[in-house]
Amino acid sequence: MRKKAKKKVHEKLHQSKNNESFNVWIWCVIGLGIILRLVFPIMNAGLWHDECAVAINILDRDFWGLFNPLRFLQVAPPLFLSAVKLPTLLINPLENSAITDFVLRLIPLFSGIASIFAFYYLLKNLFTNKYIQFIGVCLFALNPLLIQYSYELKPYSTDVLVTILLLIYFIKYNPDSYIKQFYQILIISFSMLVSFPAGFVIFAGILRILFKDYKKFFCALTAFALVLIFYFIYHIWGVMEANGAGMDRYWLAYFINFDNFVQLVTLFVKNTFNIFVLPFATLGVIIAGFLVSCFRDYKIAIISFFIITSLFMASYLHLYPFADRILLFLIPVLIILCCELFDIIPLELSKVLPIIFVILACYNIYTMNNILISKINTNSKIQEQFLSKNSEVESIYYSRFNK
Repeated sequence: MRKKAKKKVHEKLHQSKNNESFNVWIWCVIGLGIILRLVFPIMNAGLWHDECAVAINILDRDFWGLFNPLRFLQVAPPLFLSAVKLPTLLINPLENSAITDFVLRLIPLFSGIASIFAFYYLLKNLFTNKYIQFIGVCLFALNPLLIQYSYELKPYSTDVLVTILLLIYFIKYNPDSYIKQFYQILIISFSMLVSFPAGFVIFAGILRILFKDYKKFFCALTAFALVLIFYFIYHIWGVMEANGAGMDRYWLAYFINFDNFVQLVTLFVKNTFNIFVLPFATLGVIIAGFLVSCFRDYKIAIISFFIITSLFMASYLHLYPFADRILLFLIPVLIILCCELFDIIPLELSKVLPIIFVILACYNIYTMNNILISKINTNSKIQEQFLSKNSEVESIYYSRFNK
């Protein structure tokens, strides 16, 4: 008996040392993810066409004006735009274009870095296996598109951060009264003014509540509907009236239908979340992970299912495009599904997985290098060409600065 007890103590100590060692590796990956997100700010390449269009709207309007339809067919959540505008009040936006470009991108940069810590916190609440946490952090922190869009004047990195925070709420917290449920959902529903995709996550989270307590479900649904109606009347309706036709033509090829369903899904995986080089292999892992979650963690299964299905329906109805950069908020959900599958692999075998994902991470960094070179080469020429007839928006933006 004493030998068995000593053996168990020894195994626990050994496991504790392994956990401490892997904690160091996890924080190394987090640090690398932050460093890679700081490469673009160091280079501080000029704003490209869409960024210039958003910047003009932010600089030329007051805060209330940001709740109205934007110029140049731009669409962005009003509270995101307001948050971006705040730091510009501390500088003279007409003095230096490089400083203004940097300040305008501070909120996306903050969101990109903060999302790494938020996602690690989510992983720790879902998985006790340090190897799986390491894999999840690798897939998230070193994703090339998440790195790229963490320094771009668009709401995509903020979408990712808000999605993770909402997932943490719906997975971890369970109010003990109907009134608390109503007010909490009422408050978090206003996150749709910060991030459009928040609506998909909140809707999915509310449907999960239905499987647990139908009275809380109706409280949550009522709160969500109140904010959604308010938001639709005061913002979405105006945007659709002003920009709907133009945006519909622009995104036409990215709306899902029965003919292009497989093509769009495959392209999304290939360009955004291709962890195994072959898109269909990655899709297989995601589907298998979802099936595993149905048996291991129904909350994850329900939330992920309704996020994805409601997104497909929105795209089919021409309400939300199925384009790579607009779907970045799906990446945390897909990583969790992959980790659900990896977590059922025997412990001894799972120790090999981090090696595989370190190799994949190196590939991602190599890809990131190509993206960086391309972005710098493209954006560095914008300021020189801003008077070109084909660059009207760039001309409006950059011609305002003192020379």
